[in-house]
Amino acid sequence: MKFNKITLVLLLASPSLFASPNLTISTSTNSRDFPLNSESPLIVPLTKASYTLKVTGIGGRCIAPVAQKVKFNQPLSLNCASPTELPIKIRFNGDYAFTFDAESKTIVINRQAKKSTRKAFKRPLPQVQCHTYDGGEVTVNLGDTYKNGTRLIDKLSGQVVNVIQQQVTLTPATDSGGLILLEPLHKPSKETEFNWRNANIYFVMIDRFNNADTSNDNSYGRRKDGKDEVGTFHGGDLKGVIEKLAYIQSLGTNAIWLSPIVEQVQGFVGGGNAGSFPFYSYHGYWTRDFTKIDNNFGNEDDLKRLVEEAHKRGMKVLLDVVINHSGYATLTDLQADNIAVVNPSASLPEQWGDWQPSKSQNWHSFNDNIDYNNVEWRNWWGGDWVRTGLPNYPKPGTNDRTLSLAGLPDFITESSKAVKPPQWLLNNPGTRVINRDNYTVADYLIKWQTDWVRRFGIDGYRVDTVKHVSGDVWMRLKVAATRSLEDWREENGKTGQPFWMMGEVWGHSAYRSPYYDEGFDALINFDMQKKMDQGASCFSQMADTYQSYADTLKQEPDFNPVSYMSSHDTELFFGRFKSFEMQRNAASALLLSPGAVQVYYGDEVARNIGPYADDFHQGTRSDMTWSLDVERQKLLKHWQTLGQFRQAHPAIGAGTHEDIKQQNGYAFSRTLGSDTVVVAFAGKSK
Repeated sequence: MKFNKITLVLLLASPSLFASPNLTISTSTNSRDFPLNSESPLIVPLTKASYTLKVTGIGGRCIAPVAQKVKFNQPLSLNCASPTELPIKIRFNGDYAFTFDAESKTIVINRQAKKSTRKAFKRPLPQVQCHTYDGGEVTVNLGDTYKNGTRLIDKLSGQVVNVIQQQVTLTPATDSGGLILLEPLHKPSKETEFNWRNANIYFVMIDRFNNADTSNDNSYGRRKDGKDEVGTFHGGDLKGVIEKLAYIQSLGTNAIWLSPIVEQVQGFVGGGNAGSFPFYSYHGYWTRDFTKIDNNFGNEDDLKRLVEEAHKRGMKVLLDVVINHSGYATLTDLQADNIAVVNPSASLPEQWGDWQPSKSQNWHSFNDNIDYNNVEWRNWWGGDWVRTGLPNYPKPGTNDRTLSLAGLPDFITESSKAVKPPQWLLNNPGTRVINRDNYTVADYLIKWQTDWVRRFGIDGYRVDTVKHVSGDVWMRLKVAATRSLEDWREENGKTGQPFWMMGEVWGHSAYRSPYYDEGFDALINFDMQKKMDQGASCFSQMADTYQSYADTLKQEPDFNPVSYMSSHDTELFFGRFKSFEMQRNAASALLLSPGAVQVYYGDEVARNIGPYADDFHQGTRSDMTWSLDVERQKLLKHWQTLGQFRQAHPAIGAGTHEDIKQQNGYAFSRTLGSDTVVVAFAGKSK
């Protein structure tokens, strides 16, 4: 690429120029990433819990002891060539300092004596090496990608150019961030065949997306808290998703991933470590009945219409599937199901779900009304169904397959014992649960989940908490779901691609692991979000990542990473920098990545973090932003252009990646069959 004006600037000059020290703080269900630097300690508020610290991006040569004991106030050695994982148990709520020493390659953890007076953590902009673009025309070398005389169009600027001596000259669009997207002006007229490696998946958390039916907002006696509504239902429903299908389609979406739609526990538990808010299952991951749609989300007619309308628009529908656990026992459910474990008390209202804490209590105090040593717990799920810390139930274990994730009842999916559904579930109004001869726990769960496929033509699953259930169960789920989709298609005169299954293996990165042998067609890639900071600061920083992903895709025919920039269990990218420029550039880095990508609702309009009390990840589930200011309108337009460009070209996610050497700058081609595109980066605008 040859510019008429270009300056190469070095935004950082230090021995660790190409290393980006990073600290990931994780629990079993969520995580956050923080940059480390040796100039000042990182201060992070932590609550009582067990965490895993993962330090990456350390430059130089260093090896940490294998059996390193984690102690506070003492230097902990780090690895330079590989991640350093440090388990730590926090026993006291408060602020903790992480002090990184770049010279000694160590980190020290200190508990702050009192609440830190420092300002809230503000993520600094990454300091990376990048070309700068001063404006005007640029010349892009195309190598042998296109023949001389080929007419190309830049999708961002709309400029049409002719290939002359394997080059084109044009001016990048004003708001493109220096990006150029080249495709042949005259493309083949035949319809582009969908390829899951090029999938653009839009993740909708139903309750927080769009409320089109206010009549079901407070189903089962659920209430608002009258405060920040951190953990309450906000009203989003399936009708609301249907109402916005044209919008979702405009983003170049191939598939819609819906948060779990099934009936949730009807009441609340205490939210946050301090019990500062009532926490309902608005997110969909605490199931009560796997065979019913939760009334807050709508009904079966709504689901049927959503699938039909999405299919008309060329979009597939993925359901979020939970096999590992059920939901908590709430006062509302215990009363509805006549589980006699609640102590009669004057403080309990007639409808137990209306309970509120007194001045001396918090929302965790609802537990004071429940006798957790009562043998009547046998009438809840029962010890043949779940592991949990109740009388006559198997106790949770300590490994991934047997632990109780976040204290949730852990289904005994490995059991070969025939079981009967609990009576309260058989009696649940509107349930499709029946007693089946010789069915095990796993048999029931697979039957309940795949019935949605057989009855509604669901195209695929996003599977929750994969590493906590054995692989044979996932393989059986895939086989049953595939058969169910074939049955639905036969009954409805439809054809299509095989059932598709994407898994969430917490912390998994972009490599081909044995999980692909257990029925999974793709795995969520937790690696990309960490690379987004640098990629958004300078697009050419994605070069090594793109090459690595593309090489693995080429080497492993059944490998497919699903990359993302924001998540309900990590953080929102916009919350990192509050920069529309960074958000736009991150969109470019994500949507041009090899392999499938996942967009979290509102990424495309810089949805901001919401109230979260003392549970940060509640803020990542804020209400969708529908009222757009000028900056958000520009961002949305950029996102739509890139998304539609990706959708039109399967080569972007599924093609062969080739770097094209430039005099200055960065460019690459992607090719899949007759589909070829070139992406070029003119540099960072001054």
